[in-house]
Amino acid sequence: MSSFLLHGRPFEHEQQCLRFLQRRQIRSDDPLLDGGWAVNTSAGQPVTEATALVARLLACTGTLLMPASPDAQRATTWLVNNQNQDGGWGSFRGQESRVWLTAMAVRALGELDPRTPAIVGGAKWLVGARDSASHAWGELPRHAATVTHTSYVLTALADSGLTASDRTTADAVSAGFNWLTSNLNPARVHDDHARLEIYNVTRMDANGSVTMWENTIWHHGLPFALSALVRQAGTVRFDLVASAVHTIAATQMDDGRWPSVDSSAAFSVWTVWPFLEALADVKKSLPLRSGQVLTPLSAQAAVIQGGIDLDVAPQRLLGLVRWRARKEWVRRNWATAAIALLLAGGTAFVATGVFEAQEVGFGLVVPIVLLGIQVAMTGRKSFKQ
Repeated sequence: MSSFLLHGRPFEHEQQCLRFLQRRQIRSDDPLLDGGWAVNTSAGQPVTEATALVARLLACTGTLLMPASPDAQRATTWLVNNQNQDGGWGSFRGQESRVWLTAMAVRALGELDPRTPAIVGGAKWLVGARDSASHAWGELPRHAATVTHTSYVLTALADSGLTASDRTTADAVSAGFNWLTSNLNPARVHDDHARLEIYNVTRMDANGSVTMWENTIWHHGLPFALSALVRQAGTVRFDLVASAVHTIAATQMDDGRWPSVDSSAAFSVWTVWPFLEALADVKKSLPLRSGQVLTPLSAQAAVIQGGIDLDVAPQRLLGLVRWRARKEWVRRNWATAAIALLLAGGTAFVATGVFEAQEVGFGLVVPIVLLGIQVAMTGRKSFKQ
């Protein structure tokens, strides 16, 4: 549903999807259960993996306030109540805090309730979970960094808004982007160091019985990296962005999917949705419109072309822009340019003995006085306006 809505495509099953999610939202007198969503393998236990994702996507697509929508406030409360005491999130309160799940919760709360203190606690946990050698993020706290986990955490922290008010978070994000841009291979869809994240989850029931299940999260590295790259403040790496988009376009299969993390041809929404969300992030974050083309000129400079300019080589287009800029400068500063030419010519004539210095100087008095009057009048007119 979110894939259709993020790309502005008509989706006739929207109300059915919302009603399904509304039915599946857990209702309970227990504040650690009420408001969350379970997955089919979690024995009715709501988990961060589902709750954070569902709530964030509902917020991103503007569907939270529809009559058939789930209860956003209860989902927010579930996420806050299930934050661990260390500031991170596991599958639910009491489970080991994990980098991916904490970033999921921070992203969701950033959309649902940007002012909740839980975001600050989550960001602090993430900053402390970095690998000390790379200052980036791995699957678990202080594990070796991966492109996948670093990208997802950077996206979460960038969207949290804390980089504008908290220097520690801002420095961590800056260091993370430095590592990411140095280690990303934009020609590869998958991050071989983090294709699958597999871990056990244990729940103890009220009667003392223990239920255990295995969670598996598919990670497609390049889409997450692309979403992070377009959020890099002030220094977007257009070369990496363009290369990543090209790779995503080139690796799409004939039926619209992308290769799964185990390189199989599995039919799964997970072989489509991460890529479509990343491409939606590109459209949202960069000044691109339909039918336009972005051509990198350097690591941090690019040309965006559209319309009749699509057939013009970027280098030639830049030449035309420079020529027009020079013409505009001459049009606005013709008097100054004329005086400069007169001065240059007069200097040459004096040097060759054609005229005396006094003659040239006297000849320039009137134009210079007129120029001074023009500048004074123009400046006064501009000031009045």
